[in-house]
Amino acid sequence: MRRVVFVLMACASVLMARETLSVLYFDNTAKNNSYNWLSKGIADMLITDLSGKISMDIVERQELQKVMKEQELSLTGAVDTAKAIAIGKLLAATRLLYGSYIIEGRTVRIDAKLTDSTTGKILRTFSVSGETSKVLVVQHELFLSITSVLVGKTVNVVVVDRPLTAVRLYYEGLDLLDRRLVTEARAKFIESSSIDPYYLKPQQGIEESYIFLKDFKRARFQRELIEAYDKVSRLDDRLRTSSWRTFASVSADSTFIALKARDKERYDREIYAYLQGETPAQCTWNLQNVLGEIADMYEENFEDTNRAALMWKEMIAVAERSRKTFAKDAFLPEILYQALLATRDMGNSADVKTRCEELMTKYPKYRMMWAIEDMYEYALKELEKK
Repeated sequence: MRRVVFVLMACASVLMARETLSVLYFDNTAKNNSYNWLSKGIADMLITDLSGKISMDIVERQELQKVMKEQELSLTGAVDTAKAIAIGKLLAATRLLYGSYIIEGRTVRIDAKLTDSTTGKILRTFSVSGETSKVLVVQHELFLSITSVLVGKTVNVVVVDRPLTAVRLYYEGLDLLDRRLVTEARAKFIESSSIDPYYLKPQQGIEESYIFLKDFKRARFQRELIEAYDKVSRLDDRLRTSSWRTFASVSADSTFIALKARDKERYDREIYAYLQGETPAQCTWNLQNVLGEIADMYEENFEDTNRAALMWKEMIAVAERSRKTFAKDAFLPEILYQALLATRDMGNSADVKTRCEELMTKYPKYRMMWAIEDMYEYALKELEKK
């Protein structure tokens, strides 16, 4: 009887075991050096896009890189079927996704194979193509094709309109970091981040470079900065959705309930934006708050007043856009007050005076009027000095 129970339990554990997918580096078929970065780029973007969207566990890129280095395998060798299967077994992956890309003139084509690593059987092939200037869109189309097979339906995920130069610089930096060229890698990450401050991957690359150099304090500062940028992205995503969703509606959503049971840490990140206000105006105000926190981090932790100023300008820009969007919303003064604080931090006394006068005239009952009066008097004194 015990043997029967044991066999039944073993069968159940096999049935419940999750599949593991490994995405390998893609081969640059035409050997166009200008697009070498796509080899790791396509794989890494697919890993990021697929995470949380399919029921399989996904091997992290770092684990793949470790195996590639230990086995002294080239990127080209990774797409050979026999070697791909060998790598898959080393990574304990039951499914493999690998392939190649070719650049011909202004066109890029990406081909991929989904393979069962235990049998070597090719389960499905994919092919997408488009303009090289829109390679991120082409990669996204590949992702949608793959998820439609793995999930059984099309997953509605909007492609982020990100500067291609920023993406290229990041993956060039990632390859340099893999080769332990830390200084050169960080320069690429910083340049990428300067082009697109809300692109989190180069920010994470900067953190990795600090860890490699054992500058753990700076690494912590950078990690806190990344977390703040992630909050901004999530708040912005919530504000951009076509239909407004409250925390109550989202928390009752079956997708979020399942995510909470499966991955509490990821759930907390996903639900964050929905806790930041019941209305779009309140959410916008919280967005400004986080932008202000980022400005403080740049100024206090990195002594980077230029980046801090960019955040203050963004706080002001958000307020200016809100004038029309929330013209009749009672919460608008809170948003305008945040712009006043940013203007003060930028040291623009004339603009502080103007903004104070607007708030004192149009919103005399505003709860922070005492603070506005203090800033107004200070601005007048500063202007007198000039």
